[in-house]
Amino acid sequence: MLYEFTEEDLRSNQRGFITPAQMKFLNGFAKGIVASHRGGWPVIIFFLVLGLGMILAMSLSNESTRRAFFADPMNAIVLCATVPVVLGIYGVSAIFAKRRADQIANPVLKIAEGTITLDEESSSVGPTYFVLVGEDEFKFGGDMSAYFPEGQKCRIFYSETSMLKIILSYEFLR
Repeated sequence: MLYEFTEEDLRSNQRGFITPAQMKFLNGFAKGIVASHRGGWPVIIFFLVLGLGMILAMSLSNESTRRAFFADPMNAIVLCATVPVVLGIYGVSAIFAKRRADQIANPVLKIAEGTITLDEESSSVGPTYFVLVGEDEFKFGGDMSAYFPEGQKCRIFYSETSMLKIILSYEFLR
């Protein structure tokens, strides 16, 4: 991800600091991660109720399926255990989303320096574009060759979480 930076942002990053504008951007990004996760709550509940309702409706639709359903108590136990398992998985994912958001909201400024190399990988989802600077790899959903010409020496100031690197500013070196 690439932040649209100013000269003030670049000068501040060169001195090892993150500007208030960059912090505002990162905090907004972090809040968006938590909000999007919380927004999935109604969808989880809807499909949980829908799935359980369909299973119960099919299991109780006629006498032979009712008999088969109640013949083994494990059927009811598994059906009842589905709710806490699904909610537990959602809870664990909420913890990871909050942790990722905290990493973004409390950034550590990192520096990548070296010659730019571009790469591309295609999958069924679509292409992923890579910008390699020295030993560091940055992933993008679009072609970044207009921003990062291959073969050019560059210094990138970025913040990193477990899953993504957010470029806060960059400069070309001679």
